Amino acid sequence: MWKMLITLLIILNVSSADIVEADQRKQKSLVFLGDSLTEGYGVDQGSAYTSLIQKKMTTDKLQWKVINSGISGSTSASGPGRAKWLLKAKDKPDLVVVVLGANDGLRGLPVEAMKKSLNETVKTLQDAQIKVIIAELYVPPNYGKDYTENFKKVFSEVAKKNEIPLMPFLLEKVAGKADLNLADGIHPNEKGHQIIADGIYSFVKKYLK
Repeated sequence: MWKMLITLLIILNVSSADIVEADQRKQKSLVFLGDSLTEGYGVDQGSAYTSLIQKKMTTDKLQWKVINSGISGSTSASGPGRAKWLLKAKDKPDLVVVVLGANDGLRGLPVEAMKKSLNETVKTLQDAQIKVIIAELYVPPNYGKDYTENFKKVFSEVAKKNEIPLMPFLLEKVAGKADLNLADGIHPNEKGHQIIADGIYSFVKKYLK
């Protein structure tokens, strides 16, 4: 009798462990590779758009984990190296959204160098069989017509070259609106992040199935 009970308990424990392991295997990871806009500069971590997207996924019962890989001050030049670091993780990401280039624009860095870095970042991830989305970014018109237009073209050109989705301008309904940004006029506040999260999630969720 006791031997049968112990055997049953062992079987149940193994089965439970298998179920937990299976659930963990089902969960996929979505990485946002970006700068301070992604990091959530100036707001609580729970208010950053990445955290808000995670909450939306949980509500929709999607087996995805959002990873915030935002580092303030990063330019596109950091992309290739950071992509390689992502590949060293125990569990490689299933999808990466590249949100780099804003600091290149703010510093007036050459757009051709930015394009090269973004292409290399995407290729590094694609070579590892990771799906990639690139986010479109703009710079203010005061940088000059030529620079502004050439900067904007980079993201669509990278998307076309690598045959990946181009996510519309990250700050579409936020940029330039004082009530949605911090005092610096560059970084979104909590309300701004909510709008960004809504926009990103509506675009990205079709790639999560």
